[in-house]
Amino acid sequence: MRLFIVFLFIFSLSSGQATRIVYQYSFVPDSNDTKTVRNEYMLLDIQKDGSDFYSYRNYVVDSTALAYIKKGLAYMPPNREYIDFRVIKNRTTDKVHMVTKVGSAVYDVEDARMPEWKITNRKSKILDHTVTSAEVNFGGRNWIAWFAPDLPIQEGPYKFRGLPGLILKLEDDRKNHVFTATQIIKLKQQQPYPLTENSKPMKKISVADLKKVIAEYRKDPLKNLRGRYPDQTDSEGNFRTGEQVFRDEEKRFKERIKKDNNLLEIDLLDHL
Repeated sequence: MRLFIVFLFIFSLSSGQATRIVYQYSFVPDSNDTKTVRNEYMLLDIQKDGSDFYSYRNYVVDSTALAYIKKGLAYMPPNREYIDFRVIKNRTTDKVHMVTKVGSAVYDVEDARMPEWKITNRKSKILDHTVTSAEVNFGGRNWIAWFAPDLPIQEGPYKFRGLPGLILKLEDDRKNHVFTATQIIKLKQQQPYPLTENSKPMKKISVADLKKVIAEYRKDPLKNLRGRYPDQTDSEGNFRTGEQVFRDEEKRFKERIKKDNNLLEIDLLDHL
């Protein structure tokens, strides 16, 4: 059975098909509240020329939005926070592109860094595969990966790659961010990510530029809306000036940003 699974894995990559790895992603958004843990399912679609890593929830929202757009209908996504990154690895250029949203702007962040792994002698079992651990410092954190040598593809979640086997588990040493593979699925054909105006990158920038963009946004999240809020009267007849409405919104945004202080690449906050 093990050899059959490995054969399917390799065959799917060489025949224009794709292999999907489903990861459960558990993370702590606020380092001051380690008891609050969010869980998301992430998908890693591996093709012959690279891979695409993204949130399942985002995929559903963007797929639905695209279906509405094709029908000429308006679509309002659910009012909730989403994982704001998608990572595309290109095996031809050996570069990584992270499509991420900061505020309302979507950026394509090119990243040519290759993790410098240190492979250990530790072994374990994940999804009935014998895995070996490796360690690396990346993005301001120390990471431990568990890779399967019998699945010979140098891929993994997020920007992680370069090990002699598929990464089935990845976690930082504080367990603030943990990716655990739950399924390996053979896809009959590649499934391109559904792009809408809200998910297409607007500008290409570097990792250094991204740090500056994040710092500017976190200091002044409603900069582009300052002075643009109209005066309002609420349902109870209370009048509020546009400036009052803006200040309340600004306070709400800054409180939410303050609790989002434990980014996967924690050194993206170095400019703060």
